[in-house]
Amino acid sequence: MIGTSKRLITEEKVKNSSCSHCGEQNTLIAKVFSKMFILKILPFVYGKSTELSCSNCKKVYDEKDTIDVVTQRRIDIIKDDAQHAWFLYLGYGFIALAFIVAIFKDQ
Repeated sequence: MIGTSKRLITEEKVKNSSCSHCGEQNTLIAKVFSKMFILKILPFVYGKSTELSCSNCKKVYDEKDTIDVVTQRRIDIIKDDAQHAWFLYLGYGFIALAFIVAIFKDQ
């Protein structure tokens, strides 16, 4: 149970945008994930990632695919608004608590 993982934070339609593959309007869906490192049962969140797909033609866009600037700005806004779940910070809290206990234990 040691390694990296990702967890879905939010899934939202990208408004006023069209799929470059099928040309349909308002079919792009942005999924934002929390990227985290898992150490046994303790999660350590370290960033966010996004995945873009079309609900009409089911195309999943890679990071190397070119997306127009306006759509990319809308995706970045969705990504910035997404918040990590509070419990993903438990690993940091546990480490801080263990550090404080270790400091005061010697005194």
